[in-house]
Formats: sequence, C-alpha cells, structure tokens
Amino acid sequence: MPSLNVFSQRLSVMHVQVIYAEPDHVLTCWLEVASESTVADCLLLAAATPQFQTLDMSQLGVGIFGELCDPDQRVQDQDRVELYRGLRNDPKTARRLRAKQQATAR
Repeated sequence: MPSLNVFSQRLSVMHVQVIYAEPDHVLTCWLEVASESTVADCLLLAAATPQFQTLDMSQLGVGIFGELCDPDQRVQDQDRVELYRGLRNDPKTARRLRAKQQATAR
C-alpha cells in the first residue's frame, strides 16, 4: 500500500503560466495542472482558453523562462511556458540596412 505522502504527491496541483507576446499585445493565462504535466499538456489546456483559441501554436517555438525546450519536458510549479514567434527580419540583414542608412545620412 502506498504511503499517504506518495499518494498526495500524485494528486498535487501546480500553477503554470502560458504567455505569447506580439509587438502590440500579450496573451497570457494561468493554468492549474497535475504534477506530472508536460509543456504539451499546458499548451493543450491553453489552446482551450478564449485568448489562445485563434493562435496556431503548432507553428511556434516553445520554452520555459527564455530557454527553448521540447514539448515533452515536464513543467514545475510556477513555470512560465513561453511561445516564440518567428523573426520577421533576419537580424544581420536588419543591422546591415541600418548601418547603410546611417552611412548615407552623413
């Protein structure tokens, strides 16, 4: 028979935040998930919330507190699961264009 401590650990609930940022607004929600939940589990729950229903999460990168991770990674209490959108401009190309514009402005 399992001890009461092991049984209570299986039923423990964690709080996880899911967040997605655009330049002009941020989507966020807090979820209550089971202790064995993964990032993928959190994304499925977030997709059912009104603010995330129109977002195609399958095309986005994912991480926890700024570090990329796999969807099968387990989450911990108070984690922030972040959805990353693709870059609109290549950073090197953007820097070259700015440098070129500054050089011609002089």
